[in-house]
Amino acid sequence: MATTKKPKILTYKDKPVYRQGNKIYYGDLSKRLILVMEIVETEEKNGVTVSKKVKFHIQDNTGELGKGVNYRSGERDNLYKAFDIGSWWLQDALES
Repeated sequence: MATTKKPKILTYKDKPVYRQGNKIYYGDLSKRLILVMEIVETEEKNGVTVSKKVKFHIQDNTGELGKGVNYRSGERDNLYKAFDIGSWWLQDALES
């Protein structure tokens, strides 16, 4: 009998990360807030596409995904910086 493998979910700081096109959703989707990042601009470096401009915001997750109220937003020049500040904002918002 064949066993079905459960798909692995990418995580960052013990929270799941989901990608849909140029949008990245970070956080537990069962919680009231998530971090949404949108890659606005990319560039080619040494044959690899990297993000050049990323907009991000903390979003209410009580309704349809991607349709919630934005609580705090920002913009950074790469994905690492957006993830770094955005994950901190999300953690702070969930604790308060």
